[in-house]
Amino acid sequence: MEHWKNLTSSVGPLGQKITERFGTLNQQARERLGRTSDITELPDEYRELEQRVDALKSAQQSLMRTARTYETEAYDYPGHLQESVSYGAQTLSHTLSSWAASATKNTSLPHMQATIAPPTDPRTLPHAISRSAATAAIDLGKTPAVTSPQIGTEPVTTNEGRLGELLQLLAVAEDKIGTERLVQDKTIVQSFVNVWSNFGAQIQLAIKARQTVKDARLHLDSKRGALKAAETAGNSGTKLEAYSSEVELAEDKLVGATEEAISLMKTVLDNPEPAKSLAAFVKAQLAYHRAAASTFEQLDADMSSVVTTIEQEYRATRS
Repeated sequence: MEHWKNLTSSVGPLGQKITERFGTLNQQARERLGRTSDITELPDEYRELEQRVDALKSAQQSLMRTARTYETEAYDYPGHLQESVSYGAQTLSHTLSSWAASATKNTSLPHMQATIAPPTDPRTLPHAISRSAATAAIDLGKTPAVTSPQIGTEPVTTNEGRLGELLQLLAVAEDKIGTERLVQDKTIVQSFVNVWSNFGAQIQLAIKARQTVKDARLHLDSKRGALKAAETAGNSGTKLEAYSSEVELAEDKLVGATEEAISLMKTVLDNPEPAKSLAAFVKAQLAYHRAAASTFEQLDADMSSVVTTIEQEYRATRS
């Protein structure tokens, strides 16, 4: 050790840093091997904060592992689905919006204008169902018209025609629900995922400060060990004073690092944003499910009316 100090002292500050690093690593190795019991105890407050921050870090990582799902649009999209529709994306989107506009016409519902959507197809399960239902409805609309024997040339509504009507209703509803899901996802990413990601970065700063404390503590114990060894060897007063001065500097460094780490850990633990963003996470889901429930309730009512007509006509043909 003495030889190493003499070698590095000739290269100035860089040599001093190398010496300190060597002493820290040597002290760490001695502790791992159980060759020293002179280990500086850190304050109880610091140890308690360490445990609390570790628990918070674990909680943050656990939730973020799944919450990041909302950053991916196609998280519920069928991986095996190979969509091949006869209509192009713009044409199909225009058809859906036309159906929606027709459904809200002459009602108390907000009127929807038929528009041509961007050519990109949203990759969500509701949108996939909507496109499949719309394509199915279009296919049924290609069947030949059926005329009534009594009236002659006047077309009548067949079961497949009414099934096509139901498919139209389903396509419009699922498209709306898919759009609401995208709104939910965007809200969750902005108000929760991003906030908790930043919070995780704050936790990492506190963890980094704790590593600085650990290094400072190892450095101090290394210097104390060197002082004790010098005293045991009977070194001169000048050398002992130099060792004592190094110990004092190391003590000041540890105190400063500990205070900084305590401050950063308290800042993390006192931060109200994680709780606020978690509440926003739930509100975004609530808004989406309310909108979906409202859409499905209207769809159920509209479908029930058509289904009732189909059943009544079926019974009439069997009576």
